[in-house]
Amino acid sequence: MEKRIKLNDTDIQIIKCLHKDARMSASAIADGLNLPESTVRHRLNRLVNGGVIEFVAQTSPLSVGYPVWIMMEIEVEALLIRKVAQQLAELNEVYIVYTTTGAFDISAGATFRTNKEFVDFLAGPFAGIKGIRRVTTRAILEVYKRQFKFLPPVDGD
Repeated sequence: MEKRIKLNDTDIQIIKCLHKDARMSASAIADGLNLPESTVRHRLNRLVNGGVIEFVAQTSPLSVGYPVWIMMEIEVEALLIRKVAQQLAELNEVYIVYTTTGAFDISAGATFRTNKEFVDFLAGPFAGIKGIRRVTTRAILEVYKRQFKFLPPVDGD
C-alpha cells in the first residue's frame, strides 16, 4: 500500500494555484499565498516526490492530428487481466489503461490518424494479445471537458 502524505491547508492552497496555472513559479505562488518562497519550494518538492502532484504537458489528440479517438471496454480471461493490461499499456497508440469492475475487466483509450490505422491496430497488435475475449469500442466525437484536477482532503477531514 502506498504511503499517504499528510496534507494541510497550505498544501491544498499550493495545489489550487497550480490548478489555475501549472506554469506558475514558486515565487508567484509564494507571493499569492503570502508565504516565504523557500516554504513553497519545500512543499512543492515534497508533493512531487510523494506523488501527490505530477507535472505533464498534456496535448489534445484531436488538435495534433489524431482525430480518431477510441475508448475500448475489454473482457479478458480472469487469470490474464494484469498481463493483458500491461501488454496494452506498452502499445504506442494506447494512452490510458485501467482495470475495472462490472461488465468489462479493462478499459483503454487509444488514438489514431485514420480509421484504417484503427482497423490495422485491431487486426494487428491488439489481436495478438492472448486472453482478450471481447472488446466494445466507442469513438469520441467531441470533448466538452478533459481535466485531471483533484483536490485531496486536508488531513483531519
